[in-house]
Amino acid sequence: MSDFEKRESGFEFIGEDAILTPVQTDYYLKVLNNELGRSQLAVKRARQDELEKERSYLEMRAPLLLDEDCPEVGRGAGQVSAKERDSWFAARIPDEYWAYREAKVVRTNAVDYAWQVKAQVEIMRSLNVNAKAIYDSHGGGR
Repeated sequence: MSDFEKRESGFEFIGEDAILTPVQTDYYLKVLNNELGRSQLAVKRARQDELEKERSYLEMRAPLLLDEDCPEVGRGAGQVSAKERDSWFAARIPDEYWAYREAKVVRTNAVDYAWQVKAQVEIMRSLNVNAKAIYDSHGGGR
């Protein structure tokens, strides 16, 4: 009963013009619901990993803030933007800086995927209601 493929953006149902039975929509709802649970666990893990990477980055950055060469953020003469100061940190602690940036991207992608699966659950619920209504209107529910 697998008329779908799992892609990065969620599940893609192959037969777009297919008419789904209540049994199929129930099945797909279960598949999507399980995927939603897995995606929420992935978000939780990604958030924890991001926190750990941020902690490492901040621990390595703290002594650099006291460095006399650390650029001062502001709008005055000799001051730089926060982005420029971040570049200064990135040059000095690249592993921690990029690990933290990567963890942020992974968490954002995990959240986006979870929202996509949630949207697909809602769509499948609507299709399930429609399939049951069609099935019942043709006497299949008796």
